[in-house]
Amino acid sequence: MSRELQRYSIKNQMTAIAAYAEANSLTIVRTYADEGRSGLRIKGRPGLIELIEDVQSGQADFDHILVYDVSRWGRFQDVDESAYYEFLCKRSGVQVEYCAELFKNDGTFVSGIAKSLKRGMAAEWSRELSVKVHAGHCRVASLGYRVGAPVGYGLRRLMVDESEHPKGFLAKGQFKALQSDRVRLQHGSTEEAAVIRSIFDHSSTAEDRTATSGAN
Repeated sequence: MSRELQRYSIKNQMTAIAAYAEANSLTIVRTYADEGRSGLRIKGRPGLIELIEDVQSGQADFDHILVYDVSRWGRFQDVDESAYYEFLCKRSGVQVEYCAELFKNDGTFVSGIAKSLKRGMAAEWSRELSVKVHAGHCRVASLGYRVGAPVGYGLRRLMVDESEHPKGFLAKGQFKALQSDRVRLQHGSTEEAAVIRSIFDHSSTAEDRTATSGAN
């Protein structure tokens, strides 16, 4: 796990938020979390959606929202989107406080500039990561290795080490454990191969019959 992932783990965030709440005499009454979710868009983030709905309903039983840092709203490529969600909370009378930022979110010019910079940095980090991951996947695929996705019928995934030595076949739902390991595709069982040949033969025969019928 990278330091970036460790820093933003749900447990670490909750620990920092709890410490901030205690230091500022605040009581945490509810937690909204989106563990393992993409921060590029609000779709698929039930925690954030529920938070915004509760705040806008006017029935929220809290007047502060404690957020680990500015990027936790999301790494939206349109940096105004995270600002919009914070604005909705503020307009509803709920104060947003950031627990791990060096500035105080007090509505001053300085805090506004700092948040804008943080939002831009979050968006750029996500964009750069996407480019690097895509380039890495392309390189791995160009070397003849499998990059994710389920395999088709009649194929199996063989895990090999960095020296190309086989380490065993991966069953459905299994994944390689070491980053240095790679996955190659191999032919499946003889039974699966026989089924595929049978399907191909039947398909070829049907096409021949159709062609003959059309000629007649």
